[in-house]
Amino acid sequence: MKIIYTRGNRTETLASISTLRKILSRFVRHRIFYEVSSRNKRGHEFFSTKNTFVVGSIEVTSRDYLSITIFDANCSAHSVEILNPAAMRIYDETPGKGFAVSFLSGAPGDVESRCYLRDEGDEGDSLGVRGALEQITLPQLFEYVDEIRNAGAPRAGAPFSAGGPLRRHAQHV
Repeated sequence: MKIIYTRGNRTETLASISTLRKILSRFVRHRIFYEVSSRNKRGHEFFSTKNTFVVGSIEVTSRDYLSITIFDANCSAHSVEILNPAAMRIYDETPGKGFAVSFLSGAPGDVESRCYLRDEGDEGDSLGVRGALEQITLPQLFEYVDEIRNAGAPRAGAPFSAGGPLRRHAQHV
């Protein structure tokens, strides 16, 4: 497998499986964006799928062919498997923009498959901080709406303070 570095525009041959593991270990416990696509070399796309997930682990094996499996930390049924890639392009030319790699596989004819992976940040970095409305349960929301209808407007220090949950009323049986 060839390794193509976009910074410096140089190409090397993969030295060892441990080198590949070291490169890919940058994704472990990080949220990644991935796109798997296959297209005609003239640019006509056959399919493309995109998703994001937190990487739990990466397994690299080389028996009859190179196999790279990237496991989702939060869903054991979800993984991305890359089989026998011909080349890996490393996108690291822009510091602070996120590390990315793409694996390229060519098939006989004019078909090329690609798996692109981009680091979106540490597992703890959320894509958006959840607001107070997203943190409450549906019954709490209905209680809050009911309180607004009955009182006109919430009192100061009432349910939607950013630091605390909604106030709960005793339920009637």
